[in-house]
Amino acid sequence: MLPRTMSCPTLIDEDPAALRAEIERLKGENAQLREREGKDIRYIREKVDQLLATIGTAPLKAEELDDETLLTLDPIGIINDAFVQVLDHLREANRQMSAARDEARAVLDTAATGILVLDRRRRALTYNHKFRQLFLEEGDETTGWSCREKICGGSSPPPVCVFERVIESGQTEERNDWVFEDRCFQVAASPIRDGEGAVERVVLAFSEITDKQRAERQLLEAKARLRAILNGIHAGVLVIDARRHVIVDVNRSAAEMIGESEERIRGSACHSYVCPAEEGKCPITDLGHRVDNSERVLLTADGRSLPVLKTVRPMMLGDEEYLIESFVDITARKTAEEGLRLALSEAQDARTKIDGILSSVTDPLFVADLAGRIVLMNEAAGYLLGVPRTLVLGRPLAAVLGDTALRSQLEKTLARGEEGERFDFTLPGQGERDGTVFQGRTFPLRGAGGGRSGTVVYINDVTREREVERMKSEFVSTAAHELQTPLTAIFGFAELLLEQEDLAPELRRESLTFIYERSEALSKIVDDLLDTSRIESGRRLDLHREPCDFTRLLKDVVGPYDLRSSRHRLELDLPPDPVELPVDRRRMGQVLENLLSNATKYSPEGGVVRVNGHLENEFYRVTVEDEGIGMTPEQVERVFEKFYRGDASNTAIGGTGLGMSIVKHIVEAHGGKIRVESEPEEGTRVVFRVPLGPGASGLSD
Repeated sequence: MLPRTMSCPTLIDEDPAALRAEIERLKGENAQLREREGKDIRYIREKVDQLLATIGTAPLKAEELDDETLLTLDPIGIINDAFVQVLDHLREANRQMSAARDEARAVLDTAATGILVLDRRRRALTYNHKFRQLFLEEGDETTGWSCREKICGGSSPPPVCVFERVIESGQTEERNDWVFEDRCFQVAASPIRDGEGAVERVVLAFSEITDKQRAERQLLEAKARLRAILNGIHAGVLVIDARRHVIVDVNRSAAEMIGESEERIRGSACHSYVCPAEEGKCPITDLGHRVDNSERVLLTADGRSLPVLKTVRPMMLGDEEYLIESFVDITARKTAEEGLRLALSEAQDARTKIDGILSSVTDPLFVADLAGRIVLMNEAAGYLLGVPRTLVLGRPLAAVLGDTALRSQLEKTLARGEEGERFDFTLPGQGERDGTVFQGRTFPLRGAGGGRSGTVVYINDVTREREVERMKSEFVSTAAHELQTPLTAIFGFAELLLEQEDLAPELRRESLTFIYERSEALSKIVDDLLDTSRIESGRRLDLHREPCDFTRLLKDVVGPYDLRSSRHRLELDLPPDPVELPVDRRRMGQVLENLLSNATKYSPEGGVVRVNGHLENEFYRVTVEDEGIGMTPEQVERVFEKFYRGDASNTAIGGTGLGMSIVKHIVEAHGGKIRVESEPEEGTRVVFRVPLGPGASGLSD
């Protein structure tokens, strides 16, 4: 401020008009500045909004940022920096997406399943390497082709098109029977939806299941064969799930014994019918036994209790453990055992009656008291044990039996006090030499008050039974092999005929001939089984007698063998004139076929097979003689037994062990006789004769 004493001339004092003009000029400049500032602010706002729109952000409102702040800050620079960061993020996202796409493609191309992606018009968008291997050829277009024309082979869709079903239902669809060029596939189709939920694309996955289906067919065929074998067994058989103790399979014999249908038995608890044991006391799964051989009670559907002798063994099928339980009805045996037990109980008060009963029992039997001393013994037991009966009474088991398996088992039985035990054993000097097997069975002896006073030991020779069991087991194995071999050949040649329609006529005829011959072999095996079943049941073989030129029959049977075997020379010695016999031609042909088959089979080195036929008084005698491996006297003695095979260890020689048994029954049904003569390494001679007429032997049909 100037001092009041001083004066300063101003524009107001000098020229008021000039002052007003200057004010107007300043106002004009100020207006121009304001207009320029407004344009700059609008320009900045427009650029800011453009940048915000580019990065996907809403425009900036005036109330959100006033003009003064807009000029003070650098929004374009700030947004530009943000835009650069967004671009960097987008580049990184694109790189990750590309890597993910490459990784997905690598996964698809390494997948064992063919994968195809189609749009709604069935056009191929992409597929993996496996799909190209399965369905495409070199030179095919990469994408854009129609799946209907490329892999379905026509313009019309197949009867069941999973693509169409996905388009219609919008859900994942599947089928297991789609066939492409004789190959079977499992096809699964899934939808890919757009943002509005509509099906935009369909992903199809193709898994080849040709080998799987073939294996399933073979498994079904094997199950059918096993079912036939099981139903042919007279013993009842149950297959039990070891974990759940539920019956999963049953054979016909078991269902008949139980008196219930197989369908109702399956799924039932095993203790509902057999072995009603307490929970947690299963001999196999709970008590740790590997085999359970015991007498049990079978509960039938009509409420009866049927005594059975059962055997239970564990078996692994895949990763699951099962129990195989077989059982036979022992009602008759139990009745006999019960009768014996009652008889011995009554004999306690009458010594003379006891002696009579003991003398009447042909099998070895003795009685021990609770202290383990022998109080009674019959003559058969004394003879078996090699001790005089009168000298052993009152003596302990250890002194009489010595260190034998029989003594050890009896001491254990007496210590446990259990009833109805049975066990197999051999005796020194007997079973060790000739293979004799004995079975001991124990029964409690009770006094007048019902208390246990001792143990009855009953011994019988079960060598024959054990041998039959062994032969039956070998027969089941052999029969399965004998059936499997021709069946496998039939299946193989049938599959060849089915799959190769352009097979040469001569090869087709050879295949059909082979199938016919193997089928004929199967028919013979089945005939043998049926004949054996008739014989087992006590029925006579059906014979259809008619006049037959036996000389011609021999020639008809021997002729094919002469052509079939190059290593054997067949010699025929027959009457010059026809000889008519009243026989069943088919059955007698069966006899001759069997004898010639054995003669060639058991002459593996070849040689001469002589067939001789001639009249002998009122009979016609036939001899078949070979130069083969021969038989021991024991083998000759057992040659007509069912299931017996002369050399069961030689698996190269086929057969079920039924042929000679059936031959003997056929010859005897005709009123004839048959015998076998043989020495080891010196061949075998089989002779049979049949009467010239039904009345010659006093026998008729």
